[in-house]
Amino acid sequence: MRNCFLIVALAAVGTALAAQPTPGLSIQTVVHEPKASEVGAHIANIQVANPFYDPLQPTGEPQFLTAYGNGKGPGDELDRVSDEFYAIGGTTTHDMAVLTNNTGTDITIDCTAFGGAPDTGGFQLLSSRPKNDPSSAPEQSSPDGAAIHLIYPFDALSVTVPNGSAVAVFVIASKWRQALDTSPREYIWTFEFLDTGATSYQVEADLLVPKVGGSNPTGCASSPDGFPHGLWVVAGGAIAAICTRRKLLKKARVRK
Repeated sequence: MRNCFLIVALAAVGTALAAQPTPGLSIQTVVHEPKASEVGAHIANIQVANPFYDPLQPTGEPQFLTAYGNGKGPGDELDRVSDEFYAIGGTTTHDMAVLTNNTGTDITIDCTAFGGAPDTGGFQLLSSRPKNDPSSAPEQSSPDGAAIHLIYPFDALSVTVPNGSAVAVFVIASKWRQALDTSPREYIWTFEFLDTGATSYQVEADLLVPKVGGSNPTGCASSPDGFPHGLWVVAGGAIAAICTRRKLLKKARVRK
């Protein structure tokens, strides 16, 4: 069994750091509850201990679980592919991040950074902050200050993201408490990674606490295999779909 490399509690991350996003880097595509064929061989082969498994009192629970989730998507109410990560109370979410590189140069991510050994490094979650923070009603820095995040890099050693391309780079599993911050419902995560030359990069991504239990009229049109129509990205044997429609009505599904 392989272990994931990074555990980050947002209680430690909540303090805003002085990181500045690297121009030209973005995470505009997130695949929620991806399939084994999408996460690549490295992540697909990682198993984690099932906290509900009890050999003394068999309950039908497996001893180990996959690192990437159940592969069934987040449900009918939420987009399977979107432009933000999800924070859903009382669940463990599994989100595959696709990094877009328009920096003008190819980047090879060092997946052994921060931990020093294969699949114990590569990325870290630096900070979380509200996307909207009116001075009249300042909000807490994250939707869940006690959330625990496990980040699995897409390869044990390195992932290359050519300039002008979008490549799947990691899966993040986040365990959320039942009660999350209620307003605002949109946040920004800042991630850091190193290239193989030890240069540091930062990239920001949206985090949404979605309205669950209602219709989602802003979802992307999907093809019969479940992927939205759009550009196709191939990374390490996995395929992720980029939804090209902007969600002009995203605010409509944000619970106030």
